[in-house]
Parts: sequence; C-alpha cells; structure tokens
Amino acid sequence: MVYEYKSPVNGTNRKHPLGRHGEVTVEQAKTMAKASAGEVAMGNDPQEKKHERRREIQKQRQNTLLAFLEGEYRTVTPKASADAAEKNIKKYFAKWLNKPLVNITAFDMTKWLNNYPGAPSGGNRIMNDLRGLLTKAVAAGYLEKTPMSEVKRLREDKNKKIKYLTREYEQRLMAGLDEYDEYRRKLDKQTEGKYADLLRPLIMVAVNTGMRKGELLNLKVNDIDFASGVITVVGMGEHSDDYQTRKTRTKSLQTRYIPMNDTSAAVLNDWLHQTGHTELVFPNTAGRRACDKFIDRRWYWAREAAGLTGKIDFHGLRHTFGTRLAELRVDLVTIQELMGHESLDVTAKYLHTSPERKHLAISALTGY
Repeated sequence: MVYEYKSPVNGTNRKHPLGRHGEVTVEQAKTMAKASAGEVAMGNDPQEKKHERRREIQKQRQNTLLAFLEGEYRTVTPKASADAAEKNIKKYFAKWLNKPLVNITAFDMTKWLNNYPGAPSGGNRIMNDLRGLLTKAVAAGYLEKTPMSEVKRLREDKNKKIKYLTREYEQRLMAGLDEYDEYRRKLDKQTEGKYADLLRPLIMVAVNTGMRKGELLNLKVNDIDFASGVITVVGMGEHSDDYQTRKTRTKSLQTRYIPMNDTSAAVLNDWLHQTGHTELVFPNTAGRRACDKFIDRRWYWAREAAGLTGKIDFHGLRHTFGTRLAELRVDLVTIQELMGHESLDVTAKYLHTSPERKHLAISALTGY
C-alpha cells in the first residue's frame, strides 16, 4: 500500500510506501496516509524525510570513534588539547577506535571506569577526554545525545594529602642543589664556561611564583616586568619550534599576573644577566623550548642528591607555593588568582595540607 502525492519540494509525483498488505491493516494505512498528507500540506516531502533519516543513520554508522577523533574533532579543539586527548583515547580506548560512535554506550564506559587499575582521579581524567569528544560529536550531529549523562564518575578522596616541600625538605633540596651545581661546574669547565645550568633558578622561581613547569618553559623575557615587579603568565599565545607547536601557554587558557617577591626578582635578574637570554627565559641548550624530559632529568638528579627520591615531583614545587600562602593565612580568592585555579574547590585543598595550620588552630582553643 502506498500514498501517492505531488512533492511540494520539487513538484514531482511520488509514492510513499505505507506497508505491505497483511502486515499493515487498511485502518493503519489510512492513518499513515493522513499523517503523510499533513506533512505535504505543511510543505514537507515524506519520502525525502525518510531518505534523510536513512542517510543520517548511515552517517552515524560510518563515523567511528577514530574517524571523528582524527577528523572533525580537531577542527573545533585547540591543537594542544586535541593532541593530549588523542594520545589518551588511542591508548586507553584502543578496542573502541573502530566502533561507530552510536555504539559506544554508557555501559561500556561504566565498565571501563570500574575496572580502571589506577587512582580514581586518573580514571576520571582519562574519561574526561572521551566525555569532551562525545559532547562535540553531539554538536556535530553524529549523536543525538551523549551517553556520558548516565556515567557516574569514580569517587575521589578530596582530602588526599598533596606532596609539597616541608621546611626540612626544602633545606635538603637546597643542599642537593649545591651538590648538583658542583657537578655542573665541572661540566662547565669542559664546555669552556659557555653553559649556565637552569635548574636552581627554575626551582627558585617555581617555589616563589607557583608557576607550572610548562608555564615556566614557555615564559619569555618580555613577560617579566622588573619595573612593576610583575610576571605575566600568558593564557593564549602561539610558540613554535622544532619540538612541537604550542598554542596554549596556561592550563586554564586565562592570563594571570603574579607579583615577584625579592627572591624571584633577584633570581630572574641574575639569571638573565648571566645568560643574556632575550627570548625564552629557560630554553634548552639549543636555545629552543625545553621538553619535560630535559627538566626532569636534572630534577631527578638533584632530588636524589637531596635524598628525596620518590617523595616529590617538580609539580610539588607549585604545591609548596600554595601551601606557604595558606600557612601565611592568605585568603583563598587571592591564592586562587595567583595560581590560576578555575575553582575555589581546587584551591581549598591547601587549607587541609599543613599540619602547622591544624596545630595552630587547636592551640588557639587553649584556655577558651
């Protein structure tokens, strides 16, 4: 049984199938014919709509996770973010890469999360990459809705102790740096005094500004205003070299301004005077942006010399900055602005870190 009509779209005579005799009753066919007539009256072509639905289904079936990840996803995602997401998705969701997006279910993702072997925070961060991709797939029309709305994040310990330098550890690190510098001075003799090591000034600036490793490595000389005593940590800005292209300079993409104390100002002034750098403040030996491994090798060497192996990584220097501010009872909003946190919830963890703060709080009750 068919419904014959003249297409309001192109004026051609068309036939719209209503169903086979025996599978569809006459009454059902009449009802469907009336619905189709209503569509025609409103200027729609029922048969064309049917073809559009088929094309959409075919499009969804053909668009796999891998195809979208390497294709349209990159056209609407900053390069640095897309690179990081692609690396994680290909590593952790390799079995799903050739799956159509519509076949990736909330059940699949919940099962993956529940079987994630690492810390809950790690599993949630990895899943966030997939979450962002599927959200953009909805915007692109490949999915009607994201299944992520049905996926519950793993519970995290929000009060988990962060690693930072206690006063004792800080003294030990400085002693380790003395040993490291002695080693570098011996090396410097072999290079005829042409090389200045960046580890000590990098560490001193990190502890006194709270800047992330990547922000320090992207820092340019013209980002430092010694006259006003302020460092500008640029949120967006292209920086290209042989290592990689980086369009993002901060994690939040927001520019922030960090006042320099006497220590950070003196360290930076001495370092730039010593090296004569005019572009990047902390480049590698070739004058280009240093990679993480370039810094990490030096950091691990100094950390081992200080006897702090396994106790703290370079990011712990940023935590040290936040903890010191909290110990000085600086308000949370100021700490948030200095560290570039998007949420006060992230900043608040520094209030739970220092044992000294807790001891002071309890001591204040004496005689109350």
